[in-house]
Amino acid sequence: MRGIRLIAILWLTCVVSGQETSTPEIGRSNTPLPKLPFVDHNACPGKDQIVPKVKISQADHMYPSGLGNEKPIGSLKKGEEVTVLGGVNVVLEPDEAVIKYVNPHDASSLKVGDAALGYGIEADGNLVFWSQGVWFSEWIEAVAEKGQCGFSGGYGPGGCTINITKDGKSEWWVHVKTSHGLSGWVLAQRLNGGKRWYGNFADLCHYGED
Repeated sequence: MRGIRLIAILWLTCVVSGQETSTPEIGRSNTPLPKLPFVDHNACPGKDQIVPKVKISQADHMYPSGLGNEKPIGSLKKGEEVTVLGGVNVVLEPDEAVIKYVNPHDASSLKVGDAALGYGIEADGNLVFWSQGVWFSEWIEAVAEKGQCGFSGGYGPGGCTINITKDGKSEWWVHVKTSHGLSGWVLAQRLNGGKRWYGNFADLCHYGED
């Protein structure tokens, strides 16, 4: 147990010194371009949102941190139930996007045609972006993928407001605790350009639902 705690402390030290760990402050301006890898602790299921009795759909490994470059500290069996303690998005390379609509009543300095960088989806179902030193968010259903908008109304009111032109690289890690008291991190999703891999916890958050 002491060894696991020591590893966790070392991981936190590594994160502070080698990674940018934050929760994007939506609406804040004059923020520098985020350093990579960027770790967002507001990933599904959200900060301090504990989810009990989540069933494992396939055998998996647990790691001491949400980095994946260490040896596993445990394993999960299919059908086992765990308690979800939190999650992080580890952005290795942000999405590239173009702003297609800006609310005229918005005080932001952003303009149609501005380039933006996407840093993944958060627990509230919004995707977070950075552009011109400003953090902002867009509802997942209002974000187009390479021009394909989910709404028939096109860009603007009732349609997509931003278009992702190039997919980045990111990982979604989920922090879990087993019934035996062992806690660790499990890779739940990996996005690498157009390639997508999904593990356990794919149904943990249902975006776009009321």
